[in-house]
Amino acid sequence: MSQMENSTKKVESVADVEVVATENAKVEQKPTSPADAIQLKVNANSTIKNLKTLVSIVKLTESGAHIGLNPKKWNPKMANYIHAKRSNNHVIDILKTILFLDRAYKFLQEVAQNGGTVMFVGTRGRVVKELIKAEAERTNSFYVTQRWLGGTLTNFANISRSLKKFNSNLALLESEEINKYSKKEQIAINKETAKLEKFYGGIKTMKQRPDVLILVDPVNDVNAIKEARKLNIPVIALANTNADPQLIDYIIPVNNYSVKSITLILGVLADAIAELRGEPTKIVGRPDSEIVLPETKSSWRQNNYDPSKRGYNPKYVNHKSTFNKFNNKKPAEATSQAKTNEKIVIKAETN
Repeated sequence: MSQMENSTKKVESVADVEVVATENAKVEQKPTSPADAIQLKVNANSTIKNLKTLVSIVKLTESGAHIGLNPKKWNPKMANYIHAKRSNNHVIDILKTILFLDRAYKFLQEVAQNGGTVMFVGTRGRVVKELIKAEAERTNSFYVTQRWLGGTLTNFANISRSLKKFNSNLALLESEEINKYSKKEQIAINKETAKLEKFYGGIKTMKQRPDVLILVDPVNDVNAIKEARKLNIPVIALANTNADPQLIDYIIPVNNYSVKSITLILGVLADAIAELRGEPTKIVGRPDSEIVLPETKSSWRQNNYDPSKRGYNPKYVNHKSTFNKFNNKKPAEATSQAKTNEKIVIKAETN
């Protein structure tokens, strides 16, 4: 499909949905419990029409989708998407997460129905890159997981030449023609192909610009958004409390620092394409018991403090060999060392 004519479609108004926690673009500062964080009050006159249950609130809160960043890092433009402030974090309005996720879902189905192409973008962290690649391959979409190369969209002619070279190398390596080259030339071709694979592996079959971009982090990959806006390519993005919503066409306010919440939201967006094609879904339409979220390792480190041990230094708490250096010294050795130091001091004073 050619570039979509309605790609500049404006974001629909959701003014009929108001959260009491946000008033006059100011965030409520009272402390809330985890249970209160998801109890959102909706204006009595508001109506939510044709809202499909894509993922339950229980699953969203389990994934930590409502946990925002520290208030010091927030973007005031995100105030309308924040429910409250608890401890050292903002609490994202999870009702709006569901509403805007539904909008993005319907828009993606429109794009897929018209034969449009999608590009997933996520260049932050190994786990996020793997998720991006998996969901893109599941839906036969393009993806970028390495550093965003300037001109990927705006200078597509140059990118096309690189893709042509990349595909030519791949074809050469898979054919018997490669045997006609010397060993040194084969090594050079392999190195060049590996470098091209790193940056163009997810878009090697792309013949034209994508019709929509899906970003995991609009702050980290802001250059991709800038290029998309120049070409009027719609952007769907998972936005935390530090994002600029004015740069995003289809915003999804959610915690994009949690692997679990990213897994949920990306799964739902990919399901929009899969469902339209009649393929099995991963999140949508499935009970919570069947939705498995990835296990994440805690970065918390055990405190091994023991004041009874002489020479304890917290710096060496996780370095046994260095720690033992201070604690396993024999009393005789320690006494001998102390006497030696005392003699040196006396000698210095005498001189």
